[in-house]
Amino acid sequence: MPKAGRYHEGVPCWVELGTVDPGRARRFYGGLFAWEFVELPGWTVATLRGAQVAGLAPGPPGAGACWTTYLAVADAARTAARVREAGGRVLREPYEVAPEQGWAALAADPAGAVFGLRQGLLWQGAGLVDEPAAFSWSEQHSPDPDTARAFYRRVFGYEYGPESGGATPFRVDGRPAGGIARRAEAGWSVQFGAADADLAVELVRELGGTVLSGPEPTPYGRRAVVRDDAGAAFTLIGLPSAQEPLAA
Repeated sequence: MPKAGRYHEGVPCWVELGTVDPGRARRFYGGLFAWEFVELPGWTVATLRGAQVAGLAPGPPGAGACWTTYLAVADAARTAARVREAGGRVLREPYEVAPEQGWAALAADPAGAVFGLRQGLLWQGAGLVDEPAAFSWSEQHSPDPDTARAFYRRVFGYEYGPESGGATPFRVDGRPAGGIARRAEAGWSVQFGAADADLAVELVRELGGTVLSGPEPTPYGRRAVVRDDAGAAFTLIGLPSAQEPLAA
């Protein structure tokens, strides 16, 4: 569905792949999702049917490829200060993404899970979500979910719903926007929709990627955890015919 209007504070609004080989990433994700790419100075935007759906950005030399979830904020500098006050770290101070594109920053929660902040101007974030080949969901993983929930509540004002499928959904303005789950390793996972998760997994293999688990049935659709051919992990979810969208 097209995403209209502004993303509310704390809602996952953008995902970006950090990679030292953007050409390789374009080949893999272009083959998997039929994304097209717009080259900008120091940055690449992936599009689907003309809508911006994800970004590719240079990763630091020697670092592995990985996906980062960005959370919408009204003021990146003010939110970065709240991150520090709540016990997190600011890894990259707020910076201008591009003229009229707004500001971004990188931060880490107390367990070390890295996430981004995105303050938009004319451009608010992904223009298409909750569809095959588009961003669908983000989940924070932590060995200490209680501490994670307290941190994100303090920074973003999250409310939490009852646990479902091993994760506690966080809510913005009463609507589900993502989840927090207990895992041994801290991080944020990124999930993309698939018209058919089983077929998508086979395509991942054909493109040189790796299947870590699944596909397996879940209450939300068949799900698989995979890595691309450079090692960046993400989740594929077979989208049901109807589901509640991300909070906007």
